[in-house]
Order: sequence, then structure tokens, then C-alpha cells
Amino acid sequence: MQLVDKIEKRRFVGREFLLWLWFESELFDATLSTREHGPFGLWLEKRLVLSEGKESTRITAPTPGTGREAKEALLRGQLPESAGIRVAWRDDETSFLFKAETLAVAGLRLQTVLNKEEPNELLEEMLGNKGKKPRAQKAPDDQYEVFYERMQLTADFEELLQALYRDFLALRLSASWEGVVTTLLRKWVLGVELDSAEYELLRRPPQTMVSDVLELHTGVPKTGVHESDEPHAALAE
Repeated sequence: MQLVDKIEKRRFVGREFLLWLWFESELFDATLSTREHGPFGLWLEKRLVLSEGKESTRITAPTPGTGREAKEALLRGQLPESAGIRVAWRDDETSFLFKAETLAVAGLRLQTVLNKEEPNELLEEMLGNKGKKPRAQKAPDDQYEVFYERMQLTADFEELLQALYRDFLALRLSASWEGVVTTLLRKWVLGVELDSAEYELLRRPPQTMVSDVLELHTGVPKTGVHESDEPHAALAE
């Protein structure tokens, strides 16, 4: 099988990853964690697109995943295609658009420490102040420092996203996924109250790394996911 064919057959993995982030953000009241980073805030915001074949559902709302329209789309077999996500970490917030099938991040917005004298665009947006305010001109050296800081913050953000993806893969490729997690997902979609402690026991990833199972930037699995997988079936039943 050619590489491009493998990628096409595994695009559902990114959608399931986004579904998992959505599920955990609601189950844990928007507080997720990884072994390396500890607890941090993560929730869906502004927009959510779900689709299956030619059918799609687009939701625009402050918290688009909490309404019944989103859950009903899941019951019809649709999976999330893209979503706006906000992350609160290290006393700061970051927002971006996540495109599930390609695991792509668009519109990443960072607030640098060296740029604190400038208006916080994320805060201004949350307060409803959409008009852009004039920025003070910086000396060339200051501009370089801000640039390098943004590069470091971007690298830190990528590490956080990779850690989440690794934890998802550890769970997705375990026996617990089909036996337990899909049942919990179905109950969550139906609005049944869940015991987060029960899921937390499964959530803790093993110490062995699984990042070599699926490459973050391609979504191509090397083992554990078969061509015959039907990722939507458990939710659509």
C-alpha cells in the first residue's frame, strides 16, 4: 500500500483525537493534564464542525460542544472535523483552530512575556473589544527578542499537543478502548452522567512511549489500527 493510501485510510484518527479532547474537556470540567505538564485548562470555543460524507453540522457558539446539536450530530455518525480550542497554561491563554484530519493548527495566538505592554488580544476579544489598538514601535533588538520568545512558546505548545496525542494513542491502542472507552463515549453523547474517577484509572498513560506508533505530523499508524476499523459505529448505534 502506498503512503498516500495509508494516510487516507487513517484520517479518522485525527477526528477521534479531537473527539477525545472534547470528551475529556467536558468530563474533567475543562481541566486536562499530562505527565510532563501537569494540569492545564482546555476547552472548545467559538466554532465546531462535524461531518460524515456529504452531511455536515457547523456550530458557532461560545462553547459549541455543550449543546444538544453537537451531540445529536455525533449520534448521526458525524465526527468532529475542526474546532476552535483555548488552552490556559502557565498563567496565560492560547487559542487556535485545530483541523483534525491533518492534525493541523491554524491561527495560533500567543501572548509573549516581552510583549506584555501591548494589549492582550485574547483578553480584549473575550471582553468584546474587537477594535485593534495602535502598537508602539519597538527597537530592532526588542523585536528579535519577542520573535525568539514566540518561537519558544510555539515549541512548548507543540510539546503539549504531542503529549496529549501520545496519551490518546496509548488509550486508543489499548484493549480498554473497545471494551470501556467507547461505552463511556456513548453514554456521554446520550447525556448520561459519568463517573470521572472510573475513567481516570484508564486515562493514566503507561510509562512506555507510544509516539513511534503514529507519527504526529502524518497520522500514519505503524501498528495497532487495522484497515477494517469502523470508528463511527459505536457512537451511531
